Amino acid sequence: MGSAMEAFIPITMFLAFAGVAIAAMILKNQKRKIESTEILAAIEKGVEVKFPDVNKNRLLPGLIWLFLGIIMTLGMALAIPDDAPSGMWVWGLIPAAVGAAYLIVYRIDQQKGDSEEN
Repeated sequence: MGSAMEAFIPITMFLAFAGVAIAAMILKNQKRKIESTEILAAIEKGVEVKFPDVNKNRLLPGLIWLFLGIIMTLGMALAIPDDAPSGMWVWGLIPAAVGAAYLIVYRIDQQKGDSEEN
């Protein structure tokens, strides 16, 4: 009985996180469809359309991924029991690297924008 419950908890958590991720993707897709129809309607009417700045969309995810990776790395390095395989903390570096990549691209785009203004 105990082993079945121990297996049930991670499966339930995975399904819950997957459900939230899928729902977020569906809602984001619906928002993009609505925005694209609004943009097409404005173009047909002859209104000048200002497109959203993509560069702003890189800062927040970059910071989230970076700090998530740092927290995962520290958490796994400090909280993993001694009988666990060594090096598990390295998995936390993956989201940290993704966050660093977002921030690097954000900074490069920001510098390109500054050089175009001059």
